[in-house]
Amino acid sequence: MDARSRLAHNLTAESEAYGYTLTIWGSGAMLIYKVQTPDLFHILLLAFGAILGFGVLGAVAFREIVREPESDETPLVVTSMVHVVSTLGNLVVAYLLVRFVVTHSTPGWFAFPLVGFQATVLYNVFLLLEDFLSRQFVEATRFGEDAEEIE
Repeated sequence: MDARSRLAHNLTAESEAYGYTLTIWGSGAMLIYKVQTPDLFHILLLAFGAILGFGVLGAVAFREIVREPESDETPLVVTSMVHVVSTLGNLVVAYLLVRFVVTHSTPGWFAFPLVGFQATVLYNVFLLLEDFLSRQFVEATRFGEDAEEIE
């Protein structure tokens, strides 16, 4: 699948995931309200928990860590579904953008649309990178092959 088709698929899939986004965002807001204003460590902890949960669900659903899904026409490697690069990479870039806005006396409100734009664009770019890297990993190793076929 070419990058443009993959991007179109990602955008279609994301349009249905707004509930998850609102859940994570709302949960983060509640943590800020009830627990503390998070520092980078706490933000990364929240992301780690979400990524771990997604990874566990993927392992349960597919019963393997690396393989092609059976019931989807999209040639997506399961390892690329965990979104470590797209999620953590985006959080790091967002953190750097917010720090830039704060340290350069830019109006604070400017960080919100800047980070929103960056997160949307880079998430999709990083998804393409993850898909590419996952395919390279699977092709370069025997990882993910059926153990019975290897013997």
